Amino acid sequence: MKSLNAFVLSFILIVTLGISAGAEGPLELDNVTGHYKDLSYEKISDEKLSWQARAKLFGGETVHYLELNEDQRTAKEGELKELLRRISVAELMLTGKQEHNLSDRVESAIRSWLDEQITKIPESYEGGDAGKLRQSAVGFFRAFEILGNKKYLEAGLTCADRILKKQFPRGHWAYGNKGNDMMRVQDGFVTRPFWIMLYAYKLSEEKKYFESARRAADVLLSAQSEAGGWPDQWLFPGGSTPSSGVRNGSISFNDGATNASFQIMIMMYHLTKDRKYVARLGKLGPWLAKANLGEGDVVGWGQQYHGDGRPTRARQYEIELPYTRVTAWHVGPLLTWLYLMDGDEANIELLKGAYATLERIRQKDLEPDNMADWAAIHEVWMDAPSYPRLKYLPGLPDAFLPDGSNWGCVQIAYKMIPYWPVTPEQRSKYGQFMHSHRPGVSEMAKLARAYKTPPGRNNVYLYSHTSSKVTNAILGVRRALLEYKKGGREAMLKYHSYPTKFSPDQYLQARIDAAKRVLDYRRRSLAVDWGDQPFSNGISAWKDFGWVNRKETWYARDVAFRTSGPWSGTVWYQWQLVYDKKLALGKIDPDAAARGGRGLANAANHLDSWDVLGSWRMACHEVEDYFDVPIKTK
Repeated sequence: MKSLNAFVLSFILIVTLGISAGAEGPLELDNVTGHYKDLSYEKISDEKLSWQARAKLFGGETVHYLELNEDQRTAKEGELKELLRRISVAELMLTGKQEHNLSDRVESAIRSWLDEQITKIPESYEGGDAGKLRQSAVGFFRAFEILGNKKYLEAGLTCADRILKKQFPRGHWAYGNKGNDMMRVQDGFVTRPFWIMLYAYKLSEEKKYFESARRAADVLLSAQSEAGGWPDQWLFPGGSTPSSGVRNGSISFNDGATNASFQIMIMMYHLTKDRKYVARLGKLGPWLAKANLGEGDVVGWGQQYHGDGRPTRARQYEIELPYTRVTAWHVGPLLTWLYLMDGDEANIELLKGAYATLERIRQKDLEPDNMADWAAIHEVWMDAPSYPRLKYLPGLPDAFLPDGSNWGCVQIAYKMIPYWPVTPEQRSKYGQFMHSHRPGVSEMAKLARAYKTPPGRNNVYLYSHTSSKVTNAILGVRRALLEYKKGGREAMLKYHSYPTKFSPDQYLQARIDAAKRVLDYRRRSLAVDWGDQPFSNGISAWKDFGWVNRKETWYARDVAFRTSGPWSGTVWYQWQLVYDKKLALGKIDPDAAARGGRGLANAANHLDSWDVLGSWRMACHEVEDYFDVPIKTK
């Protein structure tokens, strides 16, 4: 009887724990602050969220389609037939005439605009035209894939050839007027043209583009630090640089130095199966644990390091403190990728600690008095044209003290302006990192309420610099932890993976979903092209391919939700409408519709698996699971 009672008690305990673990319920929004009350790992959930709220918190979705039985297939075929009938009716709603149907009008506007751009391709890959050539190449290449006209492929290859022409024999591209003796790793001087070469190779199969990409990857590999990361810049023998930033043997998380190079190494391994590209990547996990600047349960990283893990400084706003954006943009994604490749739980635990640190900061920022002070600052100093998008967001200061006791902005004089009153202990431990005469948030709020001018350069930009850049970009870290919470590494891998070709059943379901998007009123209304009228945000109003980069911050900076003004993402709604209608009608085949996993795509801006541009870099060489890579160290 005793053993039976023990069994019953154990059963009750198990059931109770199970109910408790799953009883967190949906996230709770504070109607006063407009922010979620608790976004800790223990509380995060996508239950009962609108698609907008879900996208801002977790980014895009990965929609996997299952195989169907005969009855399900018959039902789905009937559903698609009815949706296509409805599309034919909805298309007439603009004027009632077939020739005026919305998607055809939008496609015509896109084609006319593209045809005009063919005559405006920049002549040389230098200065401001460098970015324009890259954007043009991506735009033309994707247009060819969707619209099928070879003149767009030829235009894209013209862009690629002009980029290729400027590549040095070593494999890199110039940084300003610096030539073959130094390489700028950060800011995409090598990594961005690499992907254009690979895209050109995918569509043309011309070896010169693959060899260009290989040379770029090999010169980056030569600059890899022993611990597995990359510096801001690399000096070849006899070289020099006019810029700050860590150099040979160091590791930087600034402006994509390590992350962008890491992505390329993984891609080159999949292209060549040559293990030299991934031989050192496994060292990065233990190094990240060592480089953690946090004390106790605080976890965070600086932007630049010596190779042995000691932090260092570069520009006056890059000092030896942990930065929130490093977790969001750099180390957070790296820990996710490493965990998906080697399965080391230490990486996910470190990620949890970093996320918990930022959530504690957010909770403090959300306290009523602090929110009131920020509101006063925003009300008075947000009027200037330079600052309309620089509102401070709770939990996103530039940097924080290693013990997590204070945080603030780092923009001038190699020091942090603390947001909160500084204690004697803080001054004793971290005085060398903090301004002693700059007002914190409460003092700034007093000045704002009195309608006084902020002292010196202490304007709202300094106080909310990271907020304006990061916005929702912590979504990549939060998504990784959400999937881990749902089903561990297996669920995370499923989110990041996708077929390279749909089966007939998968294709049928993808066509149905595309048809539903075509019929979605919000999407259709945003896709209307108003030509070059002053209020137009459509493609006809653009002078160049600048709209391509809108996808880089689609969910991360709310571009998907901005439907007017200069930061609108309207052009991509036009492309999505054209793409979705073609897919719904079966004019995009099962191979082209499934483009492989999201892999190591921009983790701070996860797009949906059905997105018209999607993870275009990864799609340059389609792989279902990019994390099947041998990086484990002995």
